Amino acid sequence: MPTVDIRSQQPYRQMELSPHAVDGEIHSPERVREQVEKLRMQAELFEQQRLLSENQSRALEQSTMRKAGFNADLNEVGQKIHNSVRRIERELESMNKEQQELEHVCECFKRHLQILSALQPDKWPPEGVTERLREALPKLDRAENDFNEAYACGHKYSHTDVLCHKPGESKQEQLTWKKLREEMAKGLAFHLPLFLLILISWIVYILITTP
Repeated sequence: MPTVDIRSQQPYRQMELSPHAVDGEIHSPERVREQVEKLRMQAELFEQQRLLSENQSRALEQSTMRKAGFNADLNEVGQKIHNSVRRIERELESMNKEQQELEHVCECFKRHLQILSALQPDKWPPEGVTERLREALPKLDRAENDFNEAYACGHKYSHTDVLCHKPGESKQEQLTWKKLREEMAKGLAFHLPLFLLILISWIVYILITTP
């Protein structure tokens, strides 16, 4: 039986692309330029994304710092205003309290004025002077006592000195550091010539007695 060559029965199929052709297309100058350009564009895109991310991070950090600074200033100013409000409120309370006390003193003085004005001793008849005096003296004493007591407590008021000095009395000058310096300067100016004269005399005496 004759031998049949199987390879001779199948038609020969030529490869579509030879290895040399494929390798030539991959490493062709055009292909290399395309890949380089693609890599360059990717690198630029990555750089833009990196810069954008850094800018966003920097902007976020600056925004956080500005917010923290504003919050610190807000707390500081708010605390100052709060403290001032409390001080003003305490001052107003103190002023209102003093005002109420002064109004009470003023009303008390007005009542005493009405009572004393109604006495009118010039119109008392001679035969009734003793009885009138017996009735009027306690009224005068109460008025004088209230007057003295009000001015004795005048130093407790911090918003007014109206009750620190009785009407008709001269105000005593308070000794302050400024006034003390002025008095010392006056004393030094007065005694300086005498001091210089004594110093010169002592120097002349030393020079004369020294061999």
